[in-house]
Amino acid sequence: MASSKTKVIEYLFDKHWDAVRKVLTKTIMTLAEVQRAIRHCNREHGTKLSDKNPANFMKDVVRGTGASKNWPEKLHALGYTGVQTPGDGNVFEFRKYAPGQTEAFPDTYTLEQETPTYVVQSVSMPLTAKALGRSDESWLVQTAVNLRVIETHFAVASKVPVVQITHLQMSVKLRKTEIDAIFLATCEENGIRFSAIITCEAKQARQRILEQQIIHQVQAAFEETDVDTVIPLALLALRKRGFLIVEFERVVRAESNSLISLREASRAAYELRPPVPGV
Repeated sequence: MASSKTKVIEYLFDKHWDAVRKVLTKTIMTLAEVQRAIRHCNREHGTKLSDKNPANFMKDVVRGTGASKNWPEKLHALGYTGVQTPGDGNVFEFRKYAPGQTEAFPDTYTLEQETPTYVVQSVSMPLTAKALGRSDESWLVQTAVNLRVIETHFAVASKVPVVQITHLQMSVKLRKTEIDAIFLATCEENGIRFSAIITCEAKQARQRILEQQIIHQVQAAFEETDVDTVIPLALLALRKRGFLIVEFERVVRAESNSLISLREASRAAYELRPPVPGV
């Protein structure tokens, strides 16, 4: 599957590559263009990809920890990666490597030796619930919510002055993105209280935390609420251990439209004792 999609990606790149000027004449690929490219590669190269759901074309290309290995070598040599751009009839964008970037899809947000670890009890989870444990995002979020892992993070690892957190909803499907969990935080700074939306993106153990995906979630949170501050989070499963939480710097509404990158605020691991099946 990955090699077949690699052919489609390289075909689209070559179609818009100006070899004389060394530039792409078009960077954003639409649903219709991806469908046509799939049909072309099926016909000319013998690939057997379905063109029925082009919106998800890039999903399994970018999300795995080995994503860079499946990216066309030609694009890597020219310093181009791909970024999902859901909504408005678009699928993905060819984008130049950032300064210092050495591979198409670096796995930036991982558990490191210096990452602090905190213990979270799981004794309060019913054994019947644990027996149904699985590795999908819904179970990861449900476990984190039940054990108040997000609340623990803001109590012990975050610098945001949170005084209360309320879980609002799981699996929020919006026009351009989906948010695995949303929380409402009450913060107090210099004697002044304000509200903030916490967006949470859950990832299975072999998946990468995708910054662009989280940016889309932040922008969607501003579109759907009247809260002026969003705190983005990523929740990564650590196999047979617990969770890694990567918290990014809070974003204010005025920054939303021009937001192209996030700054990491904190990173911490949460070890579930005893271990929870599926996590």
